[in-house]
Amino acid sequence: HAVARTPAALARASPVATSGRARLSRTTAFPRRAPARGAPARAFASLDQASLVADVAGDVFAETGLGPALCVAGTVWVGYVVTNGYSTIKRLKEELTAEGYDVEEFNKVGELKAIRRAVDDGTVDGIFDKVWYQRAVMSVGSGSIVDVQKTQAYWRKRGVNVKTLADLDKITAYMVKKYGKDAKMSG
Repeated sequence: HAVARTPAALARASPVATSGRARLSRTTAFPRRAPARGAPARAFASLDQASLVADVAGDVFAETGLGPALCVAGTVWVGYVVTNGYSTIKRLKEELTAEGYDVEEFNKVGELKAIRRAVDDGTVDGIFDKVWYQRAVMSVGSGSIVDVQKTQAYWRKRGVNVKTLADLDKITAYMVKKYGKDAKMSG
């Protein structure tokens, strides 16, 4: 069926309410509010234009099948990213464990890649501290109680008593003392 694409055609397609001031929506039987005069009227007109664009775009996606195709493509992409990330984590853990490093605690691609780079560059000495420092920083903003407990346990072994993540200054002082003020604090 033909789709009304011009504002005039859309206006003819929408029935007018009996008062003449309110128009019925194309998708519902409820009348839209009549626009006010002045600045609010211009805002209402822009909303009406936005709905026109949305109507046309919705019709294009429905008629061409582009919408479902994009949905399938997005789903396939997400599946690829998850599968690729899982296989990368598994591969890096196996490699590092075979070389004698305890990486059981690490399950993020970025952390494992940082450890792998440090091993390849021969700078393994501080990488675990740096990764745990970044974990502490992330835990301050959005960490769970488990993240907090793991962070506390790691830093306790290093002689830094962290009661709450508000004590991040203690960890920072430890890192500066051990690696220098200009040292990069991430992996």
